[in-house]
Amino acid sequence: MIASMTAYGRRALQKEWGQATWELRSVNHRYLDLTFKLPEYFREWESDWRSLANDFLQRGKVECNLTFFHSSQTAPRLQINTDLVSQLLANCQTVSEFPGVSPTIKAMEVLRWPDVMMTVAQDISHLKEPLTELFTQALQDLVQTRRREGSQLQKILKSKLNQVLEQVALVKEKLPLCLQAQKQKLMQKLTDIQSTIDPQRLEQELVLFAQRIDVEEEIERLYTHTQEVLRTLDDKGAMGRRLDFLMQEMNREANTLAAKAAENSVSQAAIELKVLIEQMREQIQNVE
Repeated sequence: MIASMTAYGRRALQKEWGQATWELRSVNHRYLDLTFKLPEYFREWESDWRSLANDFLQRGKVECNLTFFHSSQTAPRLQINTDLVSQLLANCQTVSEFPGVSPTIKAMEVLRWPDVMMTVAQDISHLKEPLTELFTQALQDLVQTRRREGSQLQKILKSKLNQVLEQVALVKEKLPLCLQAQKQKLMQKLTDIQSTIDPQRLEQELVLFAQRIDVEEEIERLYTHTQEVLRTLDDKGAMGRRLDFLMQEMNREANTLAAKAAENSVSQAAIELKVLIEQMREQIQNVE
């Protein structure tokens, strides 16, 4: 099923160990580009969470943000380095014995001394399972949002493809008339030339001219590519790159059709085809 690369997913959980929130934001990108913003004490689990995200996503630039607030059970505790404080006080006492030195010692000044205050982390290993489950739920929400938007993209693309088929049918219908009109026009010009022309050479020139303005091959390729796009839209899995390639091929055929067009209605149809293909290409840039 077609999926968009633009989506948002969010899941929050509050337990006795604290409050956690996963926020996922996804935009279009050529490949899968994952960015994790985590508290440093969860960084060791990032590789596992990356692997999990790869199971759900194939393309897109995705920001994965985890916000976490500790409860009293998991919050880091402050601890005083008593050995270092004892040394500081002893050194202060020694210095105070020098003339002109005040022995006054302020507690906050001691606490601000490097390494006097230490942060003792609590064991948070038990948080990996609930945070991973919460991340899984956020990924599922993201995927569902992608699919809902993808469903709308599919309708838009199929509508555009039907318009392409209408233009292709119009050109195919006009093709015999275009060839006949061009032949008559060429014959009229040759008749106006007051000189003798070799009939065999004239026939050869007419054949070459017909080949130059014949767009039947381009019409058939456009029809084939359109059918392939329709088939791809109903496939499963990532399809954005294949659709983008097909749009390039369709655009190439439309350009050739425009260059060969020898009649006004065909030129207009070729221009309309190029507009439709470009509109589809812009939409496909957002398909996973």
